[in-house]
Amino acid sequence: RTSLKKLEIAYDYDFVLLALNTGAKTYKLAWIINRELRIGLSKKENAVLDFTKGKKLQIVNYIHEDTYRTIKLLKNRAETSENQFNAFIIPELKHCDYFLILENKSDTFDEQTFVQKIKQLPFVEFVTQVDIKSLKSKDNLIF
Repeated sequence: RTSLKKLEIAYDYDFVLLALNTGAKTYKLAWIINRELRIGLSKKENAVLDFTKGKKLQIVNYIHEDTYRTIKLLKNRAETSENQFNAFIIPELKHCDYFLILENKSDTFDEQTFVQKIKQLPFVEFVTQVDIKSLKSKDNLIF
């Protein structure tokens, strides 16, 4: 008789998560964030999340990385393609269009000022900081 061992992985959710609503297309939102906040979000290949039964999510993402911080702009609704289902990266927040993930390792960067600037952007209708620990599908943000 073989005994099964279960591997449990504990992820580090050491980042700020903002949920945004806007009618703007992803490239336009990235452009306005870059212009107004003087950062360099750039389009990366779609992130692919694999689920059971061959289901996959392709997530549009833009990333800005420098020495002290990483900022990711993720579209919540998956791109449509073959073998995909109508799904969201965070299904419990399907009313949110985008997520901004802020990983900050700098003592001089003011996260609250960053959040206030995001709230003032043209086209952005709603912004709120999300309690990551309360999300059932928070593992989808780790890729």
